[in-house]
Amino acid sequence: MGVILWIIAIVLFLAIIGLGWETFFTGVLKGADKIGITPIIKNITDSTRGTINDILSDSSQATIENTLNFNS
Repeated sequence: MGVILWIIAIVLFLAIIGLGWETFFTGVLKGADKIGITPIIKNITDSTRGTINDILSDSSQATIENTLNFNS
């Protein structure tokens, strides 16, 4: 069972990297709309999208601060 979860996680990670996270989540929403579970998936993708945006902005800010401190 653990091996199957690792394979699924790796495939999802590679799909997100290959498509880009915005395209990946948009595709998930379109697929959920076709099968009729849009509200559940929309909540999950919106919260995940917000978390990813926070992580990216925090890492960008940290990189800028590190660069400014290094150049000073």
